Amino acid sequence: MSDSNNNNSGGFAKTTDFKWLGIGVIVFILIAFLMPTPESMTAKALEKFPSVGDSLLVLVNNTIYHDEAEAEAKRLLKKDSTFTSKEQILRNALVAAAVDKGSKLQEKQAKEKFLAWLEPLNAKATHIQLTMALLAMCVVFFATEAVPMPAVALLIGLVQLFFGITEPGMLAKTYAHDAVWFIAGSLALGATLVKYGLDKRVGMLVVNLAGTKTRNIVIGILLGTAIPTAFVGEHAVAAMYVPIAMALYTLTNKSTPAPRLGTLLMITIAVGCMIGGPMSPTGGARNALMIGFLNNMGIDISFMEWVTMGVAYTIIMSVVMAFLLPLLFKPEVDDLSEAVDFLKKDLEKHGAMTGKQKLVAAIMGLVVFLWITDKTLVAGLLGFSLGLGGIAISGAVLYMLSGLTSWKDYEDRVSWGVIVLYAGCISLGIVFKNTGASSWFADQIMDMVAPLGLDSGVGLVILMCCIGAVLTNLMSAGATVAVIGPVVLDMAVASNTNPVLVGVGLAIATSMAYWLVIGTPASSIVYASGQLESKDFIRMATLGWPIALFALSVIIVLYWVGVLGIDPAGMGF
Repeated sequence: MSDSNNNNSGGFAKTTDFKWLGIGVIVFILIAFLMPTPESMTAKALEKFPSVGDSLLVLVNNTIYHDEAEAEAKRLLKKDSTFTSKEQILRNALVAAAVDKGSKLQEKQAKEKFLAWLEPLNAKATHIQLTMALLAMCVVFFATEAVPMPAVALLIGLVQLFFGITEPGMLAKTYAHDAVWFIAGSLALGATLVKYGLDKRVGMLVVNLAGTKTRNIVIGILLGTAIPTAFVGEHAVAAMYVPIAMALYTLTNKSTPAPRLGTLLMITIAVGCMIGGPMSPTGGARNALMIGFLNNMGIDISFMEWVTMGVAYTIIMSVVMAFLLPLLFKPEVDDLSEAVDFLKKDLEKHGAMTGKQKLVAAIMGLVVFLWITDKTLVAGLLGFSLGLGGIAISGAVLYMLSGLTSWKDYEDRVSWGVIVLYAGCISLGIVFKNTGASSWFADQIMDMVAPLGLDSGVGLVILMCCIGAVLTNLMSAGATVAVIGPVVLDMAVASNTNPVLVGVGLAIATSMAYWLVIGTPASSIVYASGQLESKDFIRMATLGWPIALFALSVIIVLYWVGVLGIDPAGMGF
């Protein structure tokens, strides 16, 4: 499912479903407290935090005096040693301690001492287990929308705090990540565009420019929804085009009954919003989340680098859907001259753009320009980059300073719940990585896919895209990226696969929420028009979903790797 920026939809409007709340809590308790700590988690903790192993080695050196025993202990506690289980570590240590009969350490004392040595390691392993329990609980809540989404986001931080997983100061930093500011600023910018009606003006202009042929109008709506969705929330874009599509249908239906035309126009809006989001970092919070995760790995993706990778998918799928949708929902008429003429006259009534509308458009253009040049021009002038979040917030503040909007406008028009939600998702991703949980989870998946030959390179990239495309139909796109984003990035690192390919590929794949009416905010909005049924989405998805996955796979192999020259074994763009 796609990202929702609408306060009145999905988990933002619902109150708590106590049945699913209870199930989520039970899942957390089972994994965190009742399930024995897997042996692999202890080994992962020692691998993730080598300083713990170093401390153990020091204690061994200070306690075991015999040269042979000391050598054996050093061998067992080397950073590159393979530990099968905590019990095996303990057994081997006791053997090492008892090698010399003259050792000052008795077996019972050795066991007690070594158990004490293991406490820091056990604590790290417990944090991995708690983080996995938190993830499982969040999956239940994300999938069922049983708990208001902002509450889930805050719960993520509270679990970290109460169980000592993350220090309070560090926890606050995770919730104030640049990606969070980017989301907040982008929503504020979009709200200002909607306030001054620039969205509607653009929509009507696009339809009028498309001509009168039905197929051309479908192409116009696809491009007219896809391009704005790359910069403005898809719910706003869909809401903008639904009245236009309804006018085209209603005016045509007066003379010629055309129910399939209504279905075609509405589903075109939903599809256009889905294929436009991957084109830029501002095309959905999922993109910002992935940029944040990559940034945590030391990999910076600029605005234009993302656009360079994402635009191919939007273009190809626009062409594909322009031919596919009219075939699946064959309209009764192939010319909409009467309806288009009416819309032209309506556009003329709005007159030329006002001074304030021009200023709003100019500031938005400046923001996009700064996004594009942040790593080059801006960094060259200032000596540092502002970041996508810094630029977005600057644009939002500039709208207020210029008198174009007020804080009250932002309070009313910006979905603050979305911002809180993705702040929590960012925090979940960071703690997932910092504890070693993502690395541990990645290892488990790698062990399963290794026999298939999909554990590295382009094969791994495509596999992760397939997983993301499935999960996004079960939970929101942002939640999908938040849940598996850190995992797939760790898998990429472990297999020497470029994290950029895996990360951006996953983000794009999560836009393929084709199957359900509730898949995206845009799908829900067009469904509310009454012009299509849930089976229409299934019909579209039966061909559209596998085609989208195939198109993305081809883009990865031929365009990203072949044309752009992104090294599958590299560490950046």
